[in-house]
Formats: sequence, structure tokens, C-alpha cells
Amino acid sequence: MKKVLLSLLALVCLTAACKKDADTIDPAIQSKTPEEAVGKWMYGTFSMSNFWTYDGKYGGKPYEQALVLDFKANGTYEQYIINAVTSYNCKTEAFTYMKGKVKFDEEAGTFTLTPTEGNYRGFYSCYPSQNFKRDARKDELRQETFYYETDGGRGVHISTGGNQKGYYLKGTDW
Repeated sequence: MKKVLLSLLALVCLTAACKKDADTIDPAIQSKTPEEAVGKWMYGTFSMSNFWTYDGKYGGKPYEQALVLDFKANGTYEQYIINAVTSYNCKTEAFTYMKGKVKFDEEAGTFTLTPTEGNYRGFYSCYPSQNFKRDARKDELRQETFYYETDGGRGVHISTGGNQKGYYLKGTDW
């Protein structure tokens, strides 16, 4: 009985020693998220018009695009990219999801996203045989660095370093 208890105790200790703490920060690719950056941030474009089919049914907006970054306090993030187009009664949608670690450099005004997993989905209402859903390949999980400037309010300008900046608004109850 003593041997069984000692074996069981050794197994429990070994399992606990090998378990990686989910809140452990890897300083090479991750930092605590600054308090003001925690939460969901969205950049979006959508058409102000609506599309109606010839038989009077609502067909949706002709064009929509949104990018959401959800920064967690522990230095992780989730990213959602949504694109949708309606043309000639056909709707095409693309959805990208990435999840991973984020490292903020407040002095430089940058953050670096290091995705660890993700997936892609495509939907084609007129060609359903072309619909797909697949996991991101390892070569698609690329690290990216972005520049950011806060405006002192609800928004932040984010860019890849050029003159084009997306204006992201902080979400409230999504």
C-alpha cells in the first residue's frame, strides 16, 4: 500500500511540475496589457445602403468589413476579421480568427501580435460547394507589429507604420 501511495504522490508531483501556468508571461513575445488597452477595439466599414431582391426580400448590406482586437489583461489577444459583400443576390463572406500573445512597448507606441492558433471560414450563398472552414497553417501564424496612438478618449489610431491609420473604437457590451 505504501508503494502505491508513493507512486501516486510521485505521479501527482510530476504532473504538477510539468503543467504550464496559463497566466505565465513569456517576455520574448508577451507583456501585461496596459490597463487602458484591455478590452475589445473595433475598426469597421459598412455600407449605408440596403439591398432588396427583386421579389421584395431583404438581401442585406452590399458591403461590410470589420476588424476587432480583444486584448486581455494577461497579455493574450483574440482577433476577428469579417468581410461581406452582396452582389447580384449572392452573398460572399470571409471570417478570420486568430488568438495568441501580445507584447506592448509603451515607449515606442507599438504592440506585437504573435498568433498561436487561428482559423478561416468562407461562405458563398450562390456557390455553397465552395464554402470552407479550416485551421490556419503554421506559415499563416505570422508575428506582426503595429503602431498605436491614443486620442485621449474612446479611440486609438493603429497602423503598420505608414500614413494609413485605422481608427478603432473601444467596445462596451459585445
